[in-house]
Amino acid sequence: MNITLRQLRAFCDVAQTSSFTLAARRMNLTQSAVSMLVRQLETDIGLALFDRVKRSVQLTETGRQLLPIAERILGDLREVIDGAADLRALRRGTLRLAVPQMLACSWLPPVMAQYRALYPDVALKMIDTTADRVVETVRQGEAEIGIGPERPTPDDVQADLLWQERMQCVCTTVSPLAQRASLDWADVADADWILYSDAFSGHLERTVWSGMSVHLRRTTQVRYLPTALALVGQGMGVTAAPGYAAPFGRLFGAIFIDIANPVVLRSFQIYTKKGYELSPAARAFRNIAEQERRATDTP
Repeated sequence: MNITLRQLRAFCDVAQTSSFTLAARRMNLTQSAVSMLVRQLETDIGLALFDRVKRSVQLTETGRQLLPIAERILGDLREVIDGAADLRALRRGTLRLAVPQMLACSWLPPVMAQYRALYPDVALKMIDTTADRVVETVRQGEAEIGIGPERPTPDDVQADLLWQERMQCVCTTVSPLAQRASLDWADVADADWILYSDAFSGHLERTVWSGMSVHLRRTTQVRYLPTALALVGQGMGVTAAPGYAAPFGRLFGAIFIDIANPVVLRSFQIYTKKGYELSPAARAFRNIAEQERRATDTP
């Protein structure tokens, strides 16, 4: 059995008009073509759908019972077509996004405001997680797009550079360091350090401390950057953080200071599932995010 949608359409149109001629006009076919489609359908199901008496066409009892089913199938198909059109036009859909907590409440809101202004009917499902969980969240399919600092990626996750952020020293506002306009890494090599992720610690080790042959004398290890900022504000040590987090320093009595020799940049990536087509909602968000970063980076 190989029933086609055209056969169902011909059946429904003939039933609704009680005429092969009128059904042919609806379908932009010849009368003989419509008649053939109905005959093929009757052959496929092994039942007569119409009584053909002279020039009249009437549904058989079987036809009357099957007509609502056929109409429902065609109605469902129209919903699929209309739904696909709405998704393409972003009149519906869901954006599933994974972002570290600090980015979620600093960089992301203005970008999402632009997105919502353009696409008010798209729902947002945001997974505000740790930086170390962004890649895995994308890999497991919980989010279509992840945005976060550079992390190792498995073979099935694609990472594309979105922007680079300069790392700055963070100290308490009452520290002597706070009076400086800029610092060298050597100025803080002997300080008590507050580290907030293994990836962050490894990044500093590779880019700074190994070249200076420095072993940090005392460290405090936490998981989240806000916790590190709070401890810095209490005078428990210094940390380093990307510049986008500077507005949060004031909440904790901490200050961000440029630090050089060397300048350390932190890469932030867009993570997607390799080989998977992005939905229209995700593709539109990616375009806005990339445009926003290009505008920010333009002198």
